[in-house]
Amino acid sequence: MRGGVLLAASALAAAPLFVAPDSNAETAQIDNPRGSLCARGEVVIFHCPVGRKMVSVCGGQRPTPHAQYRFGVPGDIELAFPGPGQTGLSVAIESYSGGGAQQIRFANGGYDYAAYSRTVRTGFGRDGLNRPSFSDGVMVRRNGRLVANRACTTAMRSDAAAQDYMSPGEIMEWFD
Repeated sequence: MRGGVLLAASALAAAPLFVAPDSNAETAQIDNPRGSLCARGEVVIFHCPVGRKMVSVCGGQRPTPHAQYRFGVPGDIELAFPGPGQTGLSVAIESYSGGGAQQIRFANGGYDYAAYSRTVRTGFGRDGLNRPSFSDGVMVRRNGRLVANRACTTAMRSDAAAQDYMSPGEIMEWFD
């Protein structure tokens, strides 16, 4: 379902998805009004505009390595995960011939989320060079069923190693 609804709209609106932003999320709203939802001093691990809103995964090292998924706009973060008392994000990396994928995942309120960057070989040109296709976005599923898959309008691929900020996880099934 490309171009489907993401997070706080329609089918997801009734789900308990809001988590009060922590101090980093609040700081991001003040310190970084343009660009990502990450605060100064945080590393942008993933950033993706989706329509009029955006998704950012922000990392820090103090007091220990950590990362937080944020959805919304500067000044109005609708979802910050993990919040107090919640477990963190995980990262899964999958390699395959001519490409690979990375997913940053978490579960919240009965929904499974995966922010992803994916490269797939689409064929070879006359010159013998790989013709990759790049896709970035956020998938959301409930009970194993896809409820949203929003592609990024543009993507910021970070040099930050996501595995330095979160624990290893498993790849969510791809829905093409």
